[in-house]
Amino acid sequence: MLVVVSEGDANAVQDALVGDDFRVTRVNTRGGFLRRGNVTLLIGVAESEVAAVIAQIRANVSSEAQRGVSGQGQSAMLVVLPVSIFARL
Repeated sequence: MLVVVSEGDANAVQDALVGDDFRVTRVNTRGGFLRRGNVTLLIGVAESEVAAVIAQIRANVSSEAQRGVSGQGQSAMLVVLPVSIFARL
C-alpha cells in the first residue's frame, strides 16, 4: 500500500500501524495528492489485512475541522497495489 498523510498526522498513523505489527517505511514528501507537506508510507500487507490498515489510518488522521481546513481537503490518500514478489533479503 502507498498511503499519503499530512505531516501532522504521520506520527500518529505510523505509531498505530507499527503498534499493530505492520511494517511501515516512511518517506517525507511534498506536494502531490494533498498539496502540502506530507508523508508517504509504504506498507506491505496481505490482502486480508488491507481493511485493518485502512481502519487504523481512518482512526488516526485528523478531520478537516481539527486541521482548521474547510472545503474538500482530504485527510489521507491511499493506493493498494498488487505485488507479485515480496522478499526480505
